[in-house]
Amino acid sequence: MDRFSQQLFIFKAKNFWRRFLRYCLLLPCFLILLTACQLTMLEQQSILQGRLLIWHPFQGENGIIFQNLLDDFQQLYPDVQLLSEYIPQTKLSQQFIQKSRAGLGATVLIDFAEQIPNMTKAGSIQPLTTKNLDLSKFLPSMVTQISYQDKIYGIPLVSQIRALCYNQAKLKALPSTEDQTLTQPPFGLEGLLIRARKGYSVGMVSTFEDTFWGLSIFGGKFFDADGLIKPELEGWGKWLKWLKKAETQPNFILIRNRDLLHDAFAQGKLTYYVCNSNEIGDLKTTLKNDLQVIPLPGEPNHRATPLLYTTVMMVNRSASINETELALQLAQFMTNPEQQLKAITQSLTFIPTNHKVSINQQLLPIEAMLHQQSKTAVAIPTDSVENILEIFEQGDILYQKAIAGDLSPSQAVKELTYRIKTQLNYQERK
Repeated sequence: MDRFSQQLFIFKAKNFWRRFLRYCLLLPCFLILLTACQLTMLEQQSILQGRLLIWHPFQGENGIIFQNLLDDFQQLYPDVQLLSEYIPQTKLSQQFIQKSRAGLGATVLIDFAEQIPNMTKAGSIQPLTTKNLDLSKFLPSMVTQISYQDKIYGIPLVSQIRALCYNQAKLKALPSTEDQTLTQPPFGLEGLLIRARKGYSVGMVSTFEDTFWGLSIFGGKFFDADGLIKPELEGWGKWLKWLKKAETQPNFILIRNRDLLHDAFAQGKLTYYVCNSNEIGDLKTTLKNDLQVIPLPGEPNHRATPLLYTTVMMVNRSASINETELALQLAQFMTNPEQQLKAITQSLTFIPTNHKVSINQQLLPIEAMLHQQSKTAVAIPTDSVENILEIFEQGDILYQKAIAGDLSPSQAVKELTYRIKTQLNYQERK
């Protein structure tokens, strides 16, 4: 070996041993760092501990799904104890307020977002810090339902809307001599009327709130882009005219009793029924695969906008810091895409609040449709709930008079507009 080759060999050998020694020194550092990370994760998991008493309105299928979510959370965090208690929806908020005044009752309340103003006025719930909350996964309209006087008081868990249910078996019974397009459900209001004329009965609950979804089809609206009450009700007058016209059809049933319509549809006496999403599970049990659900009919440039009802998690004002953090962790878990998708596959009526959830329409057609309809629904801002509840009461009185013929649609529009402006002016002066 010549001198140059010897020097090259020595240089490479030194370089090899230098790199080897460097790796030997770095390996313990890496192992120490990895161990530290694992300990940190274990420490964080062990920190999550405590006990929560949760009052909720879920029963039946939804009650089972809710309990499964709680069980899954406890499996991940074995030092956490979650106790859930069903309270009927009609008693839930009042019972929570009464108990919380004495520093008792549940740590967590699950109820409709519209209860937030009552809860805050009673001093029963606490504002939630947004530091550890990812609000971006909720639609902006949904965030307005948990915001009250510039503070966040709840976390959206699940939603409800109205949709158009129909009995597929009644469509298949169409005689071959009839127009075969009638075997398909309508996508517009005129199509619904045509089917009623042909003998395919339609059931619709006749109240101001239950028919709110049709106001937008004729260009009407209640809120501006900022969620403020700025009514433009000319479209409501046109909607009232359409409803009065529809009511004259022999197979178009417009009555106030939802239970009666629900039972008639479940017994196969109605072809179409404007249903609440929380009815679908019960209807599916009776009608099985004959039950189909589609979006509410609209017009090409104006879609139906049903009201969005959101069930939220609220935290008792007397809850400790640890209990509050635990409740927020539970809410984050229940609203992550994986858990919400799991709930969807277990229930036809579960409408996720996380808008990032993706539902396969071919595998879950009803669930996918309800999710899509919820994105076009109208969410009443919590700051406006108290005013809206009064407006809806007044609106229903005028609605019933207009349907009965005691008021013309134009008179009803004029009167409701006046009452809304009067009420808003009164609130501003308070």
